[in-house]
Amino acid sequence: MSESVFSRRHFLKSTALVAAAGALAACVPAAPAGSDAGAPAEALIELTYMTPDRELSNKVKEVAVNSFNQAMAEAGQPYRVKSVAGPATDNDLRSKLVLDAAAGTLPDIFGAYSSQIADFVAAGYLLDQKPFLEAWPDWQQYYGVLRQLAVINGSLQGLPDGSTMTWFYRKDVMEAAGISTAQPNTWEDFYAACDQIATKTDAKPCGLPAATPWGAGTFYEGFRMVWLGFDDQNIYDSAADQWVVSSPGLLKSFQVYETLAKNSWLTVDELLTPNPWEPIKYQGFPEGSILLVTGGDWQWTFDWGPDGATPIEGLLERVDRWQFPSESGQPFTYVEVNVGPQIAATTRSPEGSAEFVKHLGSPELICETMDIYIGGPIGRKDFIDRCPAYGDVVGGKYLQASQFFETGKTYQFEQVGTDKFAEGIARATEAIITGSATAEAAMADFAASMAEALGQERVKSL
Repeated sequence: MSESVFSRRHFLKSTALVAAAGALAACVPAAPAGSDAGAPAEALIELTYMTPDRELSNKVKEVAVNSFNQAMAEAGQPYRVKSVAGPATDNDLRSKLVLDAAAGTLPDIFGAYSSQIADFVAAGYLLDQKPFLEAWPDWQQYYGVLRQLAVINGSLQGLPDGSTMTWFYRKDVMEAAGISTAQPNTWEDFYAACDQIATKTDAKPCGLPAATPWGAGTFYEGFRMVWLGFDDQNIYDSAADQWVVSSPGLLKSFQVYETLAKNSWLTVDELLTPNPWEPIKYQGFPEGSILLVTGGDWQWTFDWGPDGATPIEGLLERVDRWQFPSESGQPFTYVEVNVGPQIAATTRSPEGSAEFVKHLGSPELICETMDIYIGGPIGRKDFIDRCPAYGDVVGGKYLQASQFFETGKTYQFEQVGTDKFAEGIARATEAIITGSATAEAAMADFAASMAEALGQERVKSL
């Protein structure tokens, strides 16, 4: 499967993890290179920490590793962390993790892709961090929904952070054209907004991720939320360990893509380009030629902020968010949980690795580093009290997003086989938007392909 889509989302996940660690620099003096004060050399336990070989990751991780080692030395603890650079590209990094896991040579600490975690847990590759994190007093400060979804197949897989997923819209362009920016409550309301955009402007209405060039992002950045907007939310049967591959709700979800494409409201041509997020989110949306795109909190900074990929001047005045419409007329914000870093089951020291993971979670440290980098809302309930400046970050957008953590809609999509399921959704939506299959035919093909890819015993139809 093409993982090129994850170059955006997982870059953020990886850099957010090390950026949180980078906060340590603001509070703990960096140890001189090679400093091992406080423990005899023969007693030291060296742990490896791998992130992608990318400029931001490398800079922040260097500070994080040095500060952790200094803190351990001063505390007389034997744990030391050594920085390891993984491949820079997502495809190569993903392949390395799979090969290292099978060979038993994973780094002690690393960030796995969210779609890999369930499979790695099932294979016994990852340490269950539950004994370490649940005994940590700060653990209760994380939002309950995040703590719950950090447990994957019964195994706690690190510190959770949340992202809220919504529609972003160009408020300025719509208002100038006399188009209402009121929240669409149903898909019919959303279609009406698309029709108004097509009628009253020269812009393309909707950049909803679809098709294979967007890879698994078709599923993660779009399809999941479309599906959750329908009353039939039979997606995965945890009791039977089966994915639902044919159902009324799934068909209605495919029909959303069919409706958007047939009415020329969808950016079909852009979705079929090699890196579709570039013409849609990095070109069309910033220049106002595409007015509706899906995405998460990171887009305020990583995509369109002053230091983002394509800054939008006056961003907070020109751009706003809608919740996802629903069949019931109750719009919702989707809360995605990112968890990590992971600890290998083969780690030299579960205790030392867990200390490093916890070391990344201090609110004081994260508060100190916010002016260096913050990629999204913080997963701690107490963070605004511990760090009042958080309320001003990105015009208060991240604080606003974190307030959805307990009220937004969630779902545990990370199951064994998520990769294959996501790949199948990408193929099915491509067939629909190109007109090579109806929604009904695409679902039938999807069901057959999932039975083959996942095994007949792991799929069901309703």
